[in-house]
Amino acid sequence: MQNDIDRDLYEILGVHRGASADEIKRAYRQRARECHPDVAHHDPAAEHKFKELTFAYEVLSDADRRRDYDAYGLEGLRRGAGVDFNGFSSISDLFDLFFGGGFAGPFSRGRGGRPGGPLPGRDMEAVVRITLEEVADGTDKEIDVIRMATCGECDGTGLMPGTHMSDCSRCGGSGELRTSRKSLLGTFVTSSPCPGCNGAGKVIDNPCGNCSGAGLARVSEKISVSVPPGVERGDRLVVRGKGEGGLRGGRTGDLYVAVDVEPHPRFKREGMNLRAALKVDMADAALGTSVDMPSLNGDFPLKVPAGTQPGAVLRAKGKGLPPRYGGRRGEMLVDVEVVVPTRLSGEEKKLLQALRDLGRKAH
Repeated sequence: MQNDIDRDLYEILGVHRGASADEIKRAYRQRARECHPDVAHHDPAAEHKFKELTFAYEVLSDADRRRDYDAYGLEGLRRGAGVDFNGFSSISDLFDLFFGGGFAGPFSRGRGGRPGGPLPGRDMEAVVRITLEEVADGTDKEIDVIRMATCGECDGTGLMPGTHMSDCSRCGGSGELRTSRKSLLGTFVTSSPCPGCNGAGKVIDNPCGNCSGAGLARVSEKISVSVPPGVERGDRLVVRGKGEGGLRGGRTGDLYVAVDVEPHPRFKREGMNLRAALKVDMADAALGTSVDMPSLNGDFPLKVPAGTQPGAVLRAKGKGLPPRYGGRRGEMLVDVEVVVPTRLSGEEKKLLQALRDLGRKAH
C-alpha cells in the first residue's frame, strides 16, 4: 500500500484525468463501499484507504479545487488553504488536516445496520488434529469450544423479559450525531456513532439478569466435527451455527475448523499416494521374494521381482489415500534399498566368490 503524499488523486479513485463528474461520483461510491471500515473491518488499513478515497473525491468533485489540482497538484490546494504541507507524509494525514477526526462517511450505519436491527454473530475458528489413518477412512472428532452464544433468557435482545427498548435521549433514536464543520476546503457535515447508544439508536433500561444486557452468554461445549476421508492439511471444514450467537434475531455465526494432519513415522504423503521405504537384502533382490508390507489398513503381500535394483520403486495400487469424500485410492510407492552386508562369514565369502567367478566366466 502506498503511503506517499504525492500519490495521484485520480489513481486513488481509479479514474482517468478526463473523467466526468458522474464518473468520479460513481467511482467513489463503488470503492467507498468496498473499503469503508464498517464493511472491511478485517482490513487494518481500511480507515487509511477510506480517508485517501474521500479526500480524493472531495477535491476532484469540486470544479474549482479540481482545476487547481490539475494545474498545480497538491501545491494548488496548499495555496488555496494557506497552510504548509511539510511534515505530512500521506493523503490520509491531509484528510485529518482538512476534515478533522471522527469522519464516519456517507455509508456509516453502525455494525447493526438499521438502529436496533438484527446483528449476526461472528464466525469462529478452531483446529482439529488427525492421523494419516483417519485421513484414509474419515473420522468424527470432538473439540472443546468456548463461545459467546445467544442468551437463552432474552433470546439475544439483552432485555428483561416483558420489557422494551427506548429511544436514546442523546441522539433521539437516530443512532448518530451530526456536526457541521468549517474546514479549509469548505463546510462539511460529518457524522459519528452516538456514544450514548453505540449507534443503535435504542437503549436498554431493564437489562436481562442472565447476560447483563449483552444478549450473549459464555458457554463451553464439545462440538462434533465430521472429517471426511481424503482431507489434506489446511483444509477447512464448516460446522454451521456453532460460531458466536446473533443479537436481536440475527443468525448465529459458523465455526470454521482447520485440519492439521500429524506426521506419520513410516509413510510420506504425496497427494493421494503414499511413499515408503523397504530394505531388501541383496540375495532377495537378485532372486526375488515376497514380503509383508505395512499399510494404513494392515499388512499386505508385496512382490519383489527378481533382479530388483537399488533405488527401484515398486507400486502397490489401492494402498494409498482416497480423494476427498472417498473414492478409489491412490498408490503406495515403495523405494527399495538393497542392503549389502558389511560382515560375512567364511562360508558366505566362499559362496559370493564362487558367484562372482561364475559371473565373470559368463561374460
